[in-house]
Amino acid sequence: MAPWGLIGQAQVAVVSEETYNWSRPCEVHVVTLKAVDINVTVRGFVARVEASLTYHNATTNALELEFRMPVDEGAAVYKFEAVIDGRKISAKCMEKKKAEQIYKDAVQSGHTAVLAREDALTADVFHLALGNLPEGSQAELQLSMMMELKVKTDGAVSFTLPTVLNPRYCPLDISPSQHTESVAQTGNPETVIVSEAYTFGIKAKVRGGHIIARVTSHHDSLNVKLSDDSMSAEVTQDSGGFKPDHDWSMLIYYANPYKTHIIRESGERAGTGLMKDDLVMVNLHPEFPEESYSHRNEILFVVDRSGSMEGDCIQSACATLLLFLKSLPTGCYFNVISFGSTYSLLFPDGSQEYTEETLKKALELHGTIKADMGGTEILQPIKHVYSTPPKPGYARQIILLTDGQVFNVDQVKELVSCHAHETRVFAVGIGNGASTALVYGLARAGRGRAEMVYQQDKLQLKVMGLVRSMLQESAQDVKISFEVDPPGGIKLIPKNPPIIFGGQHLIMYVRVPTSTEVKNITVSGIVGCAEFKNCYNGSDIVTIHDEEKTLHRLAARAQINEWQIANEEDVAEDMITLSLATGVVCRWTALVGVDLDMKPVGHNPETTEFTSMVSRDLCLGASLNFELKKMRKKIYSSNKESPIRSRADTVDEVDTGKEAESEKEHYPVDYGKNLMAVVSLQKFDGSWTLEDVVKVTSLPHSLLAGATTYKNETSWATSVVLAFLEMKYSAEKDEWGLLANKARMFIARCGDDVEVLMEAARKVLAEN
Repeated sequence: MAPWGLIGQAQVAVVSEETYNWSRPCEVHVVTLKAVDINVTVRGFVARVEASLTYHNATTNALELEFRMPVDEGAAVYKFEAVIDGRKISAKCMEKKKAEQIYKDAVQSGHTAVLAREDALTADVFHLALGNLPEGSQAELQLSMMMELKVKTDGAVSFTLPTVLNPRYCPLDISPSQHTESVAQTGNPETVIVSEAYTFGIKAKVRGGHIIARVTSHHDSLNVKLSDDSMSAEVTQDSGGFKPDHDWSMLIYYANPYKTHIIRESGERAGTGLMKDDLVMVNLHPEFPEESYSHRNEILFVVDRSGSMEGDCIQSACATLLLFLKSLPTGCYFNVISFGSTYSLLFPDGSQEYTEETLKKALELHGTIKADMGGTEILQPIKHVYSTPPKPGYARQIILLTDGQVFNVDQVKELVSCHAHETRVFAVGIGNGASTALVYGLARAGRGRAEMVYQQDKLQLKVMGLVRSMLQESAQDVKISFEVDPPGGIKLIPKNPPIIFGGQHLIMYVRVPTSTEVKNITVSGIVGCAEFKNCYNGSDIVTIHDEEKTLHRLAARAQINEWQIANEEDVAEDMITLSLATGVVCRWTALVGVDLDMKPVGHNPETTEFTSMVSRDLCLGASLNFELKKMRKKIYSSNKESPIRSRADTVDEVDTGKEAESEKEHYPVDYGKNLMAVVSLQKFDGSWTLEDVVKVTSLPHSLLAGATTYKNETSWATSVVLAFLEMKYSAEKDEWGLLANKARMFIARCGDDVEVLMEAARKVLAEN
């Protein structure tokens, strides 16, 4: 039993006869959350999630309830049911306006009805509505979805269940009519507290033909029961329970996650469109030539410094910026853009060549960064980047570091998509509740990659993985071909080849006629001046029969995501057709169901809305661990036409005094126990001095100076630090690998043999 009460924001109003919207605030009612139960089934690189929320109407009135809940941006939501006192209401996928009208008519006629739809402005928030919950009744809302799981930088297959929905900043140029579904309506609704505790249970099963090395979590203590053959696992939360003030995560380490894995799912013979044919999911890790890395890049590091980044997020962003600056290759151009309510550039006149002088200026900025720039106006700095053309002969790359607490996701994605031919975008979402719609959506629109970071000490690892992908030249003329028998009938979903990065997990979906045999799959293209070609044998395909059609629905979601950034004409009609055929909800459709068997409970029920917009610590429409004093803080702009701002974006919550300064990260004197401190000592050219080595290793200068022969003392010192990094921080090699390459190039330029000095350095460290 979790020791937390239900805390939410509730507004009660009478439904207007003219419009299905809020008309006037009135009395607050409480609907008690009794239990949250989550069941997860992981098979290889896909997961099926069934979320169940049980509520009880203890009032003497029939109520209408609305819940907002976070979902992963790539999740295929396909089923919504409600069980009320033993009766089940099953929702059907329909065109959105039609579904909303059916729901409205049912509620006004006294029937119990349910409605689930995607938020109007962002794909990672869902609205669940239950109309006419009878007095004294208990309702169990059940939402089902599928999710892709990708292999991350450290080899883990990561599953994250979003349970936190942060307040999100929405620019003033978004009119109220555009965000009526997205935020609470104007009028300062009441906040309610329910002291009753409720249960929160999570169970997971891992299956799918992979040997499981271990299962762990970023944050939570898990009970893991591994089968004797290590081919399956049962996972539950430990006896301490789950406190949903953070996103629940599970990391699955397969024995060989990089092995090509191809699954063929049989279709529905009586189905239509996509559901009728078989669907092949291809999981692979294509390899690029070593010479695919380029130094001719213009790299823009865009840092979110809004108030919501305060604390661990901004400290991690500072550490990552330092690592980024030290790892840049000579010959590139760079700039640092800070943004909040406004934005500022390190170099106002545009990107500068990476030199010792420009690095010094960047490090000065690094030492002053705070979360002190107000709201999260992400659109304007991105517009500024695109207002000038890329430098001739250089590939322009943006790397965005943000907590993603914004609502104008589509505006930003559309802008990024329009410039994808000239600028790639890489994005990192920091912390629980970061918008997956923004982070993954921008990377998809900008033909880059994205990472979500839920554990702060993983931030540098993931950012440096993105930097390595960023320094790879773009794959051109990508072709995905299939040898099939009989020929023809193969369709890639989505139709455009996916973005390919060397060594990164690539997922493709292929629609295959039921009678067609797939013999071989080939992925080829050109990177820089080199060709790459990866071939995969069709005999490795595993055929499965899944009644839920998981792969079909994930393919549909992938196609829907591409259409949403493609800006093609008449795409809405295609999206609706695919959504109705597969049941996967999109922005133009919704799930609706009506209980026609029950006697109508009366007209114009009072309406209660529980919204997750009050605090960071919200779970599936309910907020937990939210202190009473925080509820007294205003989270609304003084402009009543303006939507909710982030909890730390309001002026009275941004601490710019001495207390905030005292929280600024300072590197300890013990350089040997802090990787970032070692990084901070590296010079622009990639070198370290013997004085630096003394600080790092605590070895005497005289011992180091006479330990071996060398042509250049600084190259010897650099070799010792590299050997120290290998010995002390081998597990973090992905974080310092790029700056190590820079150091090796320095040693070679000095005329010393890199490997000879490295071997001597290892010997000195081992003996002392």
